[in-house]
Amino acid sequence: MLFLQYNNFTIFTFQHLHKSTIVETVESNLTPSILIVDSDRNITSLLEGNLRSEGYRVVTVSQAEDALVLSLETFHLVITEIKLPGEIDGFELLERMKEDRMTRHIPVLFCTELDSENSIIAGLNAGADDYVTKPFSLREFMARVRSVLRRHRNFAPIKTVRTIEYRTLILNVDSRGLIIDGDAISLSPTEFTILTHLLRERNKLFTREEIYSTAWPGESMNNPRLVDVNISRLRKKLGNYGQNIVNRSVLGYGFMDVV
Repeated sequence: MLFLQYNNFTIFTFQHLHKSTIVETVESNLTPSILIVDSDRNITSLLEGNLRSEGYRVVTVSQAEDALVLSLETFHLVITEIKLPGEIDGFELLERMKEDRMTRHIPVLFCTELDSENSIIAGLNAGADDYVTKPFSLREFMARVRSVLRRHRNFAPIKTVRTIEYRTLILNVDSRGLIIDGDAISLSPTEFTILTHLLRERNKLFTREEIYSTAWPGESMNNPRLVDVNISRLRKKLGNYGQNIVNRSVLGYGFMDVV
């Protein structure tokens, strides 16, 4: 276990397991986390790369429904398109955040195709902290991001976020959320518990009995196939990472680096 302290603001706890990392972060306003909500991969890749190059932690989702299953209170800024796929657009996402006492302090920056004067006025009147229309100057956009964060640096509370990370897979222990390649993945409580158990001790095999006792604590293992069924569903949801969950005869299941 390694503890690092940076300017008395940020503490990281790392447990290295080859390429996976268990991270506990106490975040301050000097290390902002930014959420991008946009279905345009060209835009999200551009913003993500530039924001990360300036030291920000960035999470990207394609629609508001995915954003709302995350712990929004852990972010310092939300950048969202107004025109989004799904039932919820950027205006409604902003409205929901302002109605929740845990997220009403978080600034929202609209980065959108809607460039009419009426749209800009509507966005600012709705409570957006800034409004940028596409296409935009990247230098100006980054300056606006820094400006919004400066204005809000005294309002966001310090928060603790615990994640388990493996390459592009991020498992948020606190919000019980999963993100793969920037996309939010929905897991059942049982699937989340099993995946957490396997990722915490990667490259180790667990018997069905051990997994069952973790996923269904206090219950007798009347049906061991429950473990198999849930892991099968979990593999499908993990996409390419599903192949990392292996089953060794007699020995059990494990999340492995080498398949």
